[in-house]
Amino acid sequence: MAAMAHQGRPGFARIRTPYVADADAARIAVDTAHLTRDPAELLEELASSAMRVDDPFTKREAA
Repeated sequence: MAAMAHQGRPGFARIRTPYVADADAARIAVDTAHLTRDPAELLEELASSAMRVDDPFTKREAA
């Protein structure tokens, strides 16, 4: 059971979640670990790519 606040609505809603055995939770965490990224690293990559001259999304001056 978990409680969750709804945006724009007063109070909380109860959410029922199914039971997952510890071994299954650990297996799922290991199997999906490659899907997580550090948000700070993503921002750094985005900022550095935006500053590249060869960025295809950068508007270029007409020759």
